[in-house]
Amino acid sequence: MMAFLQIISDNILPLLVFVAIGYFLDRRYHMDVASLTKLTFYVVLPCFIFYSIYVAKLDMAMLHVFLLSFALMFILGFIGMAVGKVRGFSKAKTEAFKNGTMFSNNGNIGIALIALVFSNSPYIVDGKTPYLTVAGAAATMMLVQMNMCLNTLGLYQAGKGRLSPRDALSVVFHMPVIYTLVAVFVIKYSGFDMTATFLWPIFQNCASALVAIVMIALGMQIHRSRISFGDVDAWLGCFVRLVMGPLVAFCLIHAWRFMGIAFDPAVSQTILIMSSVPAAVNSVLYAVEFHNCEDFATELVMMSTFLSCITMTTTIYLARILFPIL
Repeated sequence: MMAFLQIISDNILPLLVFVAIGYFLDRRYHMDVASLTKLTFYVVLPCFIFYSIYVAKLDMAMLHVFLLSFALMFILGFIGMAVGKVRGFSKAKTEAFKNGTMFSNNGNIGIALIALVFSNSPYIVDGKTPYLTVAGAAATMMLVQMNMCLNTLGLYQAGKGRLSPRDALSVVFHMPVIYTLVAVFVIKYSGFDMTATFLWPIFQNCASALVAIVMIALGMQIHRSRISFGDVDAWLGCFVRLVMGPLVAFCLIHAWRFMGIAFDPAVSQTILIMSSVPAAVNSVLYAVEFHNCEDFATELVMMSTFLSCITMTTTIYLARILFPIL
């Protein structure tokens, strides 16, 4: 029960406060959501991606975590596409559904959740946190994979809901995110010390601002959306994201073990926990940007965020049983 309350107070409540700020700001002042979305796309998000990838320790030992995360994302995308066909979704709604189930909120909730879990009992040994480093490295790899795919494939899928595939691809290549990814890998492995330049504080400050700006924008969109929390399709999306996600991750961990690659128990726990976090908030921004089922995308993200209080706590408990460390 204490772990449940701590997850809510440390990870969920701060996000909901920003959402509430956005909601009441828009209700009082009728804010410009489109401008805030463009600020995120063209300035804040590229800086966040550059910063998170540049500081990440990307060694070969974590390559399989990256690949497993990639496989998890595509399996959930396939499930989302199948649900769309069975339910008779339009092309636009299918893409919105896929974005809400394939991509998770690893940056805002996942990383913080892993830090919280492995910094507390029963993972403290003689006053130290010996499992936090490897767990943090695995979580970072999953975050890097999610950032790369969410801001390229996710953007393409959102655009494809309203545009032709060719036009959607053209939109992706007009966004700075794709060039940010190229730039950060070139600079990271060229040996150039970006932290010594005047640009580094800009990247840091923008990266820190991302959560607040994105959640405030979500709150504004909620104020303008017709959300009933009774949409069956949104509940299906939550089931795929919050229940099927951990189940698929569990199967993939054992598939890797069958291939002779056994993860450290702390890494296995991290993968399972990271697979249980709610839908990515960026999926709402993309839906707004392309006018692609904005209300549905907003409802799916908000419902999954609320319900994740239960599913994340359950997954943390099960992870300790399924992949025991101590």
